[in-house]
Amino acid sequence: MLPTLTPSLLVRALGFTNVRPLRVRVQIATSVDFGTASTVVDTAFSTSDTTITVQITRALPSEGTVFWRASVQGTSGAVAESPITGPRPVPAWLTLVTPNSPTGDIFDIRRPLFVWKSARIAAATGAWKYTVEITNGGRTEQATAGLSDTTFRAATNLQANTSYRWSVRATLPSGESVRMASLASFLIVDPPLPTTTILYQNFPNPFPSATAFSTCFWFDVGEPGGTVSLDVLDLRGNVVRTIVPTLDGVTQFAAGRYGRGAPGAGSNCDNRFVWDGTASDGRTVAPGVYVARFRSGTGSPTFRRMLFKGRG
Repeated sequence: MLPTLTPSLLVRALGFTNVRPLRVRVQIATSVDFGTASTVVDTAFSTSDTTITVQITRALPSEGTVFWRASVQGTSGAVAESPITGPRPVPAWLTLVTPNSPTGDIFDIRRPLFVWKSARIAAATGAWKYTVEITNGGRTEQATAGLSDTTFRAATNLQANTSYRWSVRATLPSGESVRMASLASFLIVDPPLPTTTILYQNFPNPFPSATAFSTCFWFDVGEPGGTVSLDVLDLRGNVVRTIVPTLDGVTQFAAGRYGRGAPGAGSNCDNRFVWDGTASDGRTVAPGVYVARFRSGTGSPTFRRMLFKGRG
């Protein structure tokens, strides 16, 4: 398998000492006979060098098989031809990674992450651009063009209990493009809502750890939702830091799960619900044991002990 759609080929002209200029020709074809219909690259140029790197800038056929050869002609008209190299398979221009199970995929989030990959191309060729389309029953629900990354998260929530398909079109600066559609549909389902309001043990605990600067709070709010507060106390019962209400003043929460990082975000924590060991005035508190106090509505508070190791 070629490592790229636009390989570079090394041509050495042997036996042409002091013969300049040299006329070099490189051909790439999908059949060993190099017929006109099968030839995808046919380039010729003059050079005074006897060792030449030829960079192919036109993308070779996706998932095809190619052969290549070179010839060198001196000023006397003598021609030397290389052996034919090949067959060599060409990588796919575009591959959908996920969701792309042949039996379908199920998500309990409204904005799943879409991932695909493209074969490498030379810098001289330019960069891939992508258009992502999400459809429902053949009708376009969302479409985004001009992407350069190979991941995409839906711009708005998709509907629950609904099947979708998705596709990507990859386009080269030359205008050549390829489109791939998912093998099967994916289904968005509503995750079950928690029935109980609860604060989980913060993590990491103790903190900070080798991998985390702050400690994270996860909590569930049971149906039908309610008012929540979350404070960090010292062992005298003094409020050191308020986590909820958050900076935006929100205290009323719909039934759901909170504190988790967004899927694909690379973190298990929602940064709105963390404590970094500082007090409300921004100063770093003394190392020691602190208490998270969690209240929901008029119920009794829940307490969780945590150990802050300080900043070394």
